[in-house]
Amino acid sequence: MNRPMRSAIILAGGSSRRLGYDKGLRLIAGKRLVAYAIDALQPLVDEVLLVVGSAAQREYYMANLPSSVKVLVDRYSGGSPLIGLITGLAEANSEYAFVTACDMPFITREPVELLFSKARDRNGAAFIKPDGWIEPLFAVYRVATCLPEAVRLFRAGDFRIRMVLRNLRDMEYISPSELSVDSKLLFFDTDTEEKLAFAERIIKENTTP
Repeated sequence: MNRPMRSAIILAGGSSRRLGYDKGLRLIAGKRLVAYAIDALQPLVDEVLLVVGSAAQREYYMANLPSSVKVLVDRYSGGSPLIGLITGLAEANSEYAFVTACDMPFITREPVELLFSKARDRNGAAFIKPDGWIEPLFAVYRVATCLPEAVRLFRAGDFRIRMVLRNLRDMEYISPSELSVDSKLLFFDTDTEEKLAFAERIIKENTTP
């Protein structure tokens, strides 16, 4: 292998309060929502880790996903993305891990490869918007440095996942303008019924008959 081992961590442990059900397993254009992220990432990494919030949720996902996906249960209660990050990083077998959410169906190769390349020999890489907002759920984290910082934040009661990236030095921040793809679609998360319907329409329009 000509490159270091890579992991992908997909967070699916949230309560989906806006929708009232587990959105990761929702069928969108005939396919589980989380499967779009899995299918996009599997060719780019060496392992895919999916983090869920409970043992019961783990059983549901394992019954609906390929056996190649390792399904983990949050190490702590609370359903926070930070807890999911800690759980995934603690189990990752690589130096770097791409982290995203189960409800982002428009992940493509170019931005993921760019993040991994920019993160090399640094503590991570993330996209930053013109207003200064860092995309923490579309970023690459260096396991050895980001895991201790995530644990420190958790113990301090600060559950803001973006602070892991904010607090570490030697990070690479990338403008979405460097991408050839539509960043609004790339970072699109389907957390409402309206957004799910929009995503399904876009997917169907771009699916070859």
